[in-house]
Amino acid sequence: MKVSKRDIYLSIILLGLIAIALSYFIGVKKLNTRTEELEAENRNLRSESQVLEEIQIKQKQYMQDNQSMMETAAIFTALFPSEVREEDQIMYASRIENIVGCYFSYVATPTTSYLDIPKAERENKLAPLTDITGAIAAHSTVNPANMLDASGMLLGCASSDNVFGCTYDQFKDMVTYITGDPRLKSIDNITLSYDSTTGNLTGNMTINYYTLTGTGASYSEPDTHVIGHGVDCIFGSLALEPETDGAQESAQGAE
Repeated sequence: MKVSKRDIYLSIILLGLIAIALSYFIGVKKLNTRTEELEAENRNLRSESQVLEEIQIKQKQYMQDNQSMMETAAIFTALFPSEVREEDQIMYASRIENIVGCYFSYVATPTTSYLDIPKAERENKLAPLTDITGAIAAHSTVNPANMLDASGMLLGCASSDNVFGCTYDQFKDMVTYITGDPRLKSIDNITLSYDSTTGNLTGNMTINYYTLTGTGASYSEPDTHVIGHGVDCIFGSLALEPETDGAQESAQGAE
């Protein structure tokens, strides 16, 4: 069978069209898909770049804010002792007696209960972004030394019932002193009665002493000015410390 030049030309054209079609579906379509992927990555990169630039611009302010919050946290935690014991409450009642002029006839053993502290979550502006180049991971490190860890902290409330006697003015001064104490305290359940014989007030009130554990602070015993002996006795023998030679000579001279 003789093939004409026309048929040959048509076959060549047909093969060329097939080659072009195959090139499009195999090459151009893959290229378009890759182009779309690159455009999506570029959009993510532009978003990452904008956030990182914003953080870099505000880096100094963030560091100053973090330092300020750490200082505020240190002041706040200093308001709370790590523990409140019987001797602390007795010495506190003694201090009120000396300052206000009232007297305490009974100070109960404290009962401590712990309260839940809501834990704040750290804000991470980089979290919703897709990390393509690793830039987010490189800028997301946190220095534990510059962050307050409140995970192990417990806020305690040591409640103690107290029986006291005082005048009306002394009662007002006592409430003012307790509620204004730098080591945070509060008063609950006050009951008062009038003593017609003395003209004074007798009463009962619950003083709440607040503590904060997990801050690394250790318990500091109050200065009782006495020598302690024994195990269960709070102040031991209650024997006063011996006077110095100079104090004894002064006392003898005064006699």
